[in-house]
Amino acid sequence: MQRNGFLKNTATISLFTLTGLSLVIHSSDSLGQETVSYREDQAVAGQVVYEQRCASCHGYNLEGFELAPRLNGNFFSRRWGDGAADNLARNVQRMPPNEAGLSGEETANVLSYLFSRNGVEAGSLALPADLNLLSGYIIPAQELVDSRFTPRLPSFSTNGPVLPVSRLKDLTPVTNELLLDPPADDWLVWRRTHSNLGHSPLTEINKDNVDDLRLSWTWSLPPGANMMTPIVHDGVMFALSSGDVVQAIDATTGDLLWAYQHELEGENPSESKKGVSIWEDKIIVGTSDLKLIALEAKTGRLAWEHEIETNGETDHRFKSAPMVVNDKAIFGLVGQMAVAGGNFIVAIDLNSREEAWRFYTIARPDELYGNSWNGLSLEERTGGSVWTPGSYDPDTNLVYFGPAPTYDTVTMREFRNVPGTTTDALYTNSTIALDADTGELVWHFQHVKNDLLDLDWAFERQIMELPVNGEMLKAVVTGGKAAIFEAMDAVTGEYLFSIDLDMQNVFSEIDPRTGDKTMFPGAVLQPGEETPGLAKNGVCPDALGARNMQTTSYNPTTRMLYVPMQDTCINNLTNRRWQKYPNPEQDGLWGLVKAVNLETREVEWTTRQFAPPASGHLTTDAGILFRGTIDRLFQAVDQEDGEVLWQQRLDNAPTSYPITYSVEGKQYVAVATNSGSYFANGMERTTGITNSPTGASLWVFALPN
Repeated sequence: MQRNGFLKNTATISLFTLTGLSLVIHSSDSLGQETVSYREDQAVAGQVVYEQRCASCHGYNLEGFELAPRLNGNFFSRRWGDGAADNLARNVQRMPPNEAGLSGEETANVLSYLFSRNGVEAGSLALPADLNLLSGYIIPAQELVDSRFTPRLPSFSTNGPVLPVSRLKDLTPVTNELLLDPPADDWLVWRRTHSNLGHSPLTEINKDNVDDLRLSWTWSLPPGANMMTPIVHDGVMFALSSGDVVQAIDATTGDLLWAYQHELEGENPSESKKGVSIWEDKIIVGTSDLKLIALEAKTGRLAWEHEIETNGETDHRFKSAPMVVNDKAIFGLVGQMAVAGGNFIVAIDLNSREEAWRFYTIARPDELYGNSWNGLSLEERTGGSVWTPGSYDPDTNLVYFGPAPTYDTVTMREFRNVPGTTTDALYTNSTIALDADTGELVWHFQHVKNDLLDLDWAFERQIMELPVNGEMLKAVVTGGKAAIFEAMDAVTGEYLFSIDLDMQNVFSEIDPRTGDKTMFPGAVLQPGEETPGLAKNGVCPDALGARNMQTTSYNPTTRMLYVPMQDTCINNLTNRRWQKYPNPEQDGLWGLVKAVNLETREVEWTTRQFAPPASGHLTTDAGILFRGTIDRLFQAVDQEDGEVLWQQRLDNAPTSYPITYSVEGKQYVAVATNSGSYFANGMERTTGITNSPTGASLWVFALPN
């Protein structure tokens, strides 16, 4: 069972991503259905299966983890109560992701265990394993408990500054102009600049002295999944952690300056956001209960909050980081299968604190490209989640985002033959360019139409100048899970080129004029085809992808793109790893880095190592690439050939985004560790790596004085 519901290549995602927001209350008698019954021995056997196959994602106490929410309490009752048991069984049977699914008997036993933990008493009749028989049974809904004001312990808030005198007093406002051209010493944006290159001009730490890098300080973070990027301004670091905790820290010593913890109402998972933003004298934070809040940067006190209007939907999630452009905080939401009509990108005016515009990532039936959804009604359309911050080009005043695929693939592979419709499913798996002031769609390019294999193109969009056919063009470059990278004209959206890094057997051909892709016949999901383990056997990469949330970095001087990758596609039938070019010498080497020259469009070097990547990449003008791996290593690598120049073992996997900054002439490198993410934990299972289920820290390194 999965950790974050990111997989979308079947009719359902995880145990928790069914369409609908509230219970449909009815009596069993009216439908001729009986209340579920199970035996105690089934529940006992189900607990064993659950702890072996499911607990690593959903928790040993059914408490949930990241985007795989809890399996008991209000959430379970709302999702599954008064519903037919076969719906839950079909979801359980497809788990865990990337593995062979559970057998019918195992599924019935796991269901029995879940029922036993949700107030359904055991009886003398066994719960059947047959799905058709299960459709005749109803799961009784338990009484909902008001948990809006459940206290959380401990509290991390300091109610203002900790020290009477600190670096906070010298903190200067961050203007729109500063955000567009950040000082080399600061790290003000998710990937340092709105171009999302993940590159720094700092050079104090270089290839000659990086071996002397030493630990400068550490700081324990609130436990939980955490993919945050700390930001740094005027020597003060601002970090967002699990539990919606924001902390201001002296970036040279690790001393806490203030802490704020947002009080959440209800059951809101609060893990794996990408970070906070800074604007003027405020820290801008997206919360787990879908509010945008502003904290005073010098005190950590709440200045104001704005609740995002979701029209009654309760299953949107904030997993990104707000980007601040022209006095607006712009960000997208994720929603999974539970959100009918899909997700959206929204801009909040930071002066008026009101919504400025909204763009729906799923085309509406009566609007442009609304006919691209196989004739589905708006309520039947799902997906278009926005997992990462966008990028911004001030010359065009465009923001660029990448909505993820749909979640309900069954209806999108039916042959409905509705006149005037297609199955393209816009704007999923597209790069979309929006006017930053109005939210108007200026152009879009769809990388894959009607993606049914969960091969997201939902990652960073990088803006750069590239030579194309003898002319320098401003391009937007991005790559999907299949490790195919594509470039579009940043102004017009015109397709420029593709680079296939040879990690997939899905697409047989890419049209060099349009970028349209032809699939191998064996990769096409047919109507009614089963996908055990949330994957199509023999098709690679699987839902983990050959690349994923671990961001690339780009050195604009050398025009080299450094891609963190994983070779973890396992055939569920043979239990063997698939490789396009099989090489026995690479057995046990799951992680890769590929250095791609975007001018020549050639791979200049590839390195392999045991562990898959955990962190995003960070490059500097000194020729160093910083990276983290699932086996708790943080490394400095030579950009020229991939040689490891320095490494440090950490307390946990650095499933986050490293940064570098400078204070008073001294350069630091920082990275956060934590208890993982869906990607990290999936890779741990594949490779046999075991990390601590708890523990999160900030690690900051520098050269000795």
